[in-house]
Amino acid sequence: MNNRRPTPTDLHGVVTFMPDATRGVVRGLTSEQLHATGTSHIVVNTLHMLISPGADTVAQLGGVHKFMNWPGLILSDSGGFQVFSLLHTKKWEGKIHHDGATFKSPRDGTTYELTPEKSIDIQMKLGTDILVVLDDCRKAETSREEAEVSVKNTIQWAERCKAHYLKYPSSERKGKFLTSVVQGANFNDLREKCANALVDIGFDGYNFGGYVLDDSGELVVEQLKCVVENTPKGTLKYAMGVGKPEDILACAKLGYTLFDTVLPTRNARHGTLYSTDTDDGVLRIGNSQYSTDTSPIDSKCNCEACQEHTRAYIHQLLKNNEITGMSLATIHNLTFFQRYVNAINENISDLMDISHSDILRIMN
Repeated sequence: MNNRRPTPTDLHGVVTFMPDATRGVVRGLTSEQLHATGTSHIVVNTLHMLISPGADTVAQLGGVHKFMNWPGLILSDSGGFQVFSLLHTKKWEGKIHHDGATFKSPRDGTTYELTPEKSIDIQMKLGTDILVVLDDCRKAETSREEAEVSVKNTIQWAERCKAHYLKYPSSERKGKFLTSVVQGANFNDLREKCANALVDIGFDGYNFGGYVLDDSGELVVEQLKCVVENTPKGTLKYAMGVGKPEDILACAKLGYTLFDTVLPTRNARHGTLYSTDTDDGVLRIGNSQYSTDTSPIDSKCNCEACQEHTRAYIHQLLKNNEITGMSLATIHNLTFFQRYVNAINENISDLMDISHSDILRIMN
């Protein structure tokens, strides 16, 4: 691995995909294997790391970089998306209040309180490079009344997060970025109001908050545009939870450069792989036609799965729920995503004229 740790400033103007390493691990991969996919930046889940192994434990062990032996950049979310989406849908027991949220862990019933200040403290204990302030997340299709409450809470909590963050010594904040989350559901005037207030507070990045897809599975393009148009150029623009390769391309055309999703790793474990050898870029390896197919998943790919194994072998491994098959499939999908964003970066000046099929064609 490269000994130089990337910094947040390396992300400016570069389209970057970050796999979700939820509890400090991408399921089925070592940090060395993850790095070999071309990945240099990852996301850890603040909520899940709070519950297990615990922020204090990670801090005691030297921070999440040392904990997982990861030399790259790490972004930590605030925990807000998971907490509020779980509480709003009644999947977890707890309540949302003006200070944040109180909830019970489904693991052991332990009660936690997540406030703006505690969210910052947790992320500082984890020792991540990019922090996200706490926000009040709602669905895109929520009512205007609920969206207004979401925006009000998000602005107030962002202010409190930054004030608390600045209480840490400058030596502890050195090299870190603090980013905010723009809420407003599908109401552009509320998105604009939220963005303007967050810009007044001042952050290193402005993230699209809430759900990036509407109920029909389409990108909420107008709302995505609104965030970019109302936040300063030269700051990070993070489309949280995007997504499918073609959605990454669509959002990159709007001005977003930072992306994360569980899609490639989750799909890998369930046999949905990505390949430039198919018209739509998708290969469902579980289909019987691949049971005797001796070609690689992707003829252009240099990952371990493609260079060392056949579609037939991966098909058989996944059919029998072999961990090795899941690992190889994950290695391939993450390598594909990194190749995809590399192709976007290599053609950034002509991006508006390039389609998803064009990217598949020119990928190396």
